[in-house]
Amino acid sequence: MRTYISNLPIDENPMVFALHPNALITAQIEQSRAFLDTVESVQPRSGGGGVGKKPEDIAMEMAADILERLPDAMKRKNAHEDTYAKTPEGGIVSLGVFHGQELAQFNKLNDKIRGSCSMLGKAIKGLVVMSVEMEDMYNSFLVQKVPPNWMKCSYPCLKPLNSYVNDAFARMEHLEDWLRNGPPVSFWVSALFFPQGFMTASMQMHARKTKIAIDNLKFDVRVTTTSPADLVKGTVQRRDEGVNMHGLYLQGAGWNQDASKLQESIKGELFVLMPVVWLCPLQLKDYNAISDMKPKRDYDCPVYKTSKRFGLLSTTGHSTNFVMYLQLAYMERDPAHWTRRGTALLCMLDD
Repeated sequence: MRTYISNLPIDENPMVFALHPNALITAQIEQSRAFLDTVESVQPRSGGGGVGKKPEDIAMEMAADILERLPDAMKRKNAHEDTYAKTPEGGIVSLGVFHGQELAQFNKLNDKIRGSCSMLGKAIKGLVVMSVEMEDMYNSFLVQKVPPNWMKCSYPCLKPLNSYVNDAFARMEHLEDWLRNGPPVSFWVSALFFPQGFMTASMQMHARKTKIAIDNLKFDVRVTTTSPADLVKGTVQRRDEGVNMHGLYLQGAGWNQDASKLQESIKGELFVLMPVVWLCPLQLKDYNAISDMKPKRDYDCPVYKTSKRFGLLSTTGHSTNFVMYLQLAYMERDPAHWTRRGTALLCMLDD
C-alpha cells in the first residue's frame, strides 16, 4: 500500500475534473506567484552597505519615471464635435455621457498618481513627514505592487506595478484619442472603468435612433475575422448599427478563426486574444426568430474584468468583476462541456 501511494502523481490530472491540461499550468503559475509573494513579504526593506542602489533611491527613481511619463489630465474643452454630439432634444448622446463619466474617473486616478508620486519623493528626502500612506506606497514600489492608495480610485487589476502603469497610461491614451478624434471605429472595452455602462450606452444610441424601447432590444454577438492589430491599418469600417469592440482574452478554450467558433485549447496556449466583436442590436422578435432558425449551438460565455472570477455588488447593483454574457458558437461538444472547462472571456491578463 505504501509503495502504491508513493507512486501516485503529486499533481492530479486535470482531466479528472473535466479540465484541459492547460489548467494544471495555470494552477502551477498561481501557486508560484503566491509563494513568491510570501517570500517578498518577509524580505527586509532597509538597504545594506553594498555597492548597489539603496531602496530609497530605487523608489525615488521609480516615482520620478512615472511622473515623467504620466500624461496630462484630459480636458473636455479639447473634445471633438462628435464626442459630445447633441441629440435633437438638446442633450448629449449616450456614448458622450458615458465618455464624460470615464474621463472623470481617469482624471481622478491621474491626479492620485501625480500627487502621491510627488509626495513620496519629498517624503524620502525628508521634506515632509512620511505618513502611513506614503510608507505603504514606498513598500509597494520595492516589491512591484500597486500602492493601496492608487487602488482606492482605480479599476480592478492584478498586474504588477510596472505593467499596471503601462496599462493605465494606455487606457488614458485611448480615452484621450476618443476625446479629441471622436468615437473610434472599435472600442477598447477592456480600457474602461465600467464596461457595463458602455454596453448600456451603445444600446441606448440604437434605441433613440430607431425609436425602439431599449427593453425590446438585445445584442446579437458576431465575432468578426478582424484582428485588433488590423485596426491601425484603417481597414475596419464603422458600423451603421451597433458597435465594434476589442481587447478580450479567451481562457479555457481555443478559437477557430476560420469557423469563428470555440474549439479545444492548444497545449501551452493559456489565453487567446479574441478578434473584433460586433455587437449588433436587434429587436427581440428578430433575435428570437434568428435563434429559432439555427440549432442551439451557442455558449453563454461570461466576461470578467480580471482572472479572479468573483466580485462584489457595487452601489449601482452591478458586480465589480462580472460584466456580461457573450454568446459564442462552438465546434463540438455542448455548452456544459465549456462550462466544465471554465471557458470565459477576460478584459485583461495578470502580467
